[in-house]
Amino acid sequence: MNLLGNARRQRAIAAYARTLPTRLVRDYGASTTYTPGQIARAIANLKLDPAYAAYAYATFLPEDAYRALQPAMPATPTYTEARAAFVARVPSASLSEANFSESGAGFNGAGLIDGGS
Repeated sequence: MNLLGNARRQRAIAAYARTLPTRLVRDYGASTTYTPGQIARAIANLKLDPAYAAYAYATFLPEDAYRALQPAMPATPTYTEARAAFVARVPSASLSEANFSESGAGFNGAGLIDGGS
């Protein structure tokens, strides 16, 4: 990926990480996972670039569900790479033990509702 493309990807992932967790909690309640439809609706409602949806799917779906969606997504990163890229850009206040599980379960939503977008 060229320098411009990499910068665009980094900005898009940062936008996802800043806004999507809170939106999912607000719209669907706190959960360790969300459905592909819920994630897609939240992405559309937030007007996020859908080209980077793989990062959201990896963060909010179990690994087997992410792998099932991979063939339909263009040039997707691995589950682990996508989750790591997303988590690295989540605002630090959202990454406490109470809010995020690195075990593959995703956000549990605790403490995110008040910072809503």
